[in-house]
Amino acid sequence: MIALLHALACTPSVPTEPAEAPTELHLHEWTPVADRDARLEPLDAPRLLRRMSLDLRGVLPAAEELDAVEADASLLSSYRDAYLDDPRFEGRLVDVLGERWLTEVDEYLIDWREFPGLYGHSELEYQWERGVGEEPLRLMARIAAEDRPWTEIVTADTTMADEVLALTWPVTWTPGDTGWHEVSYTDGRPAAGVLATNGLWWRYYTTFTNYNRMRVGAIARLLVCVDYLSRPVSFTGAVSLGDSDGIEDALSTNPGCQGCHSALDPVAASLFGFWTPQEYNSTETTTYHPERELIGEALLGVTPAWYGDPLSGLADLGNHVAADPRFARCTAESVAEMYWRRELTVDDFERVETLRRAYVGTGRLKDVIAAATESAVYRAGTQTDGGAEEPTARLLDATLLKSVMADLVGFRWEYRGYDQLGNDTYGYRILGGGVDGAYVTRAQREPGLTWERVIARVAEAVGTQVVANDLHGGAPLLLDLGGPQPDEPAFATQLRALRWRLLAERATDEQIADDASLWYEAGGDAGDIDTAWAAVLQALLRDPAFVSY
Repeated sequence: MIALLHALACTPSVPTEPAEAPTELHLHEWTPVADRDARLEPLDAPRLLRRMSLDLRGVLPAAEELDAVEADASLLSSYRDAYLDDPRFEGRLVDVLGERWLTEVDEYLIDWREFPGLYGHSELEYQWERGVGEEPLRLMARIAAEDRPWTEIVTADTTMADEVLALTWPVTWTPGDTGWHEVSYTDGRPAAGVLATNGLWWRYYTTFTNYNRMRVGAIARLLVCVDYLSRPVSFTGAVSLGDSDGIEDALSTNPGCQGCHSALDPVAASLFGFWTPQEYNSTETTTYHPERELIGEALLGVTPAWYGDPLSGLADLGNHVAADPRFARCTAESVAEMYWRRELTVDDFERVETLRRAYVGTGRLKDVIAAATESAVYRAGTQTDGGAEEPTARLLDATLLKSVMADLVGFRWEYRGYDQLGNDTYGYRILGGGVDGAYVTRAQREPGLTWERVIARVAEAVGTQVVANDLHGGAPLLLDLGGPQPDEPAFATQLRALRWRLLAERATDEQIADDASLWYEAGGDAGDIDTAWAAVLQALLRDPAFVSY
């Protein structure tokens, strides 16, 4: 496979028979941004606050917050700023970044059983697997949450670890600590932020003969938005896949190869502290190897450099990435895609430029996110006729559904220690619209059958849990469901409060009548109050207004 990738990457372009000259030139139809944004009708204030709260904290806003913005929409920005400072922002940002960085895979080349501190503790398997992938994400989220310069993601001399990773990797750790803490590696690796984390390179591993080139592709895509794999190649004139020496020679001499490798290989040469002869060896891949830093220059035949600027090694790489003008633009593009929940197009150039200027102004990610939420694209609820279709609704995917239900009623769906909405080994992360980092790399944007089934099962479980708690002596999880009957005014008041809390929409009399009818038909008329309320709650939790935002 590696030889195949090399052959494809270094295939020169060979002219084919000339095509017929086009009889007509079609230019891209361009409409000013102001005109395109004018077609977007914003959400009303409560629904927009709900979107902000879900995106920034992963939870629903409180009823009192919805009341406040309904009365005064100008409070939206104040609430948004408060959400950015909310302790839950950091955890939610881990989930959002995970969709782009794709490090939260379910399997690595190294198995958890290979570490003495974990062997025999199968209950820690899921925490370990998720922790490995979250390490670089949590470092970035911590830097953003503390409003530190975003360039620290590639220059910091720290990383993040919990008590399980502390049993695995050579990091500073205080015995007795639990949860995630900012720590330092103790094996001599340079300060390079996420570029010096095991979690990143266990996901984007290299083989013995790939010499870190795939890792450079990940760096370029994630940090400066250069995607080498999107560049066209031709099979014509390809080097024989069985000629490994010929492939390496072509990479350094063939003009078709040099189009990419003249930039790739010098960066790859700076990563050889992470290069291992055996990528399945836990000792090799867990520890940084300073003694191998100079091997890259010998094996690749190039001196370390970042797009022409000489590097002294990994210690210098992060500084060059941070100083690259493309880093600022890529930060803006990344935030736009993460919070607008779609891919960017050429029509978004001016919109993204607004975000880039926000980043350049302060160097903080929070300011870029705030700018993204001010845009017409983010605030859109509907679109008038004309122009390209703009997605105006987002789905509650598995990851977001998990955090919402945990906050709302303390619901957690687990099996053998695995979060069923956070993995695909035993769970339903992909089926629920999420990404697994390996095979599914884009979150679901439109409703689908498996997504609906996951929503239905969660709604069933949550509805049953709430009823069992609220009707049988527990402190109310949502509202006190044990009192009023449908023929009492308090029943309608309670249903209106439920809809407001869950959907951020004021209920109509017709909706209340429908809810009451369902309550009766599901068992209320026969005295089965548990089933009646469970049916009403399940219907609300499957309502399109609840599962979209």
